[in-house]
Amino acid sequence: MKSPITRAAEAHTNLNLFGVVQSILEGGHLYGGASGPAAQKIIAICKAEMRKHLIAYDKAVEDSTK
Repeated sequence: MKSPITRAAEAHTNLNLFGVVQSILEGGHLYGGASGPAAQKIIAICKAEMRKHLIAYDKAVEDSTK
């Protein structure tokens, strides 16, 4: 099993990665409207993944203090 610090680092990295993808898609980097629906689906996936990784991060940080 991975140490709590390793789990926290991995969750934090993944949280940031999904945040970057969301930011790019929300930041007006797509031109025209054809990709809007796909972008919205990807943004929803990113938000769900970010929630999952934030929970994992918080749990790993908590475990590291035990």
